Amino acid sequence: MKDRIEELINKEQLTPSKLADLVGVQRSSISHILSGRNKPSLDFIQKILLQFKNINSDWLLFGKGEMYKTKLPSLFDQKIPEQKPENQEQIVEKSEPKIIESKQPEKKETKVEVQNTVVNQPEQIVIFFSDKTFSTYTPK
Repeated sequence: MKDRIEELINKEQLTPSKLADLVGVQRSSISHILSGRNKPSLDFIQKILLQFKNINSDWLLFGKGEMYKTKLPSLFDQKIPEQKPENQEQIVEKSEPKIIESKQPEKKETKVEVQNTVVNQPEQIVIFFSDKTFSTYTPK
């Protein structure tokens, strides 16, 4: 596990002192772990995993898998296809026909009927922040 902690320090471009400050332990604790004098405690490992959320816990604990978790797709990265629910009828708003008059005498009057299709609209947007807070927006 000492080797994996060293690898974490190198990949994240940290110093042992900076790692100690980030996870909230004494700098001597990191020194003792890296020298092989002490093994990391469960509390220490938990602090690392809380601070570095992208680190694969199986890798850190057992050396299995990749160092970093695979990137989860963001909702904003995905294009969600529009789907009509089976039990829901399509809502169609009909507007009054508009008459477009031409200013040129040789053209005839044209009627155009416009239909606006209303699709599912978001009712609420919730944004989660890394400090465990969130904001809620309700479109009008």
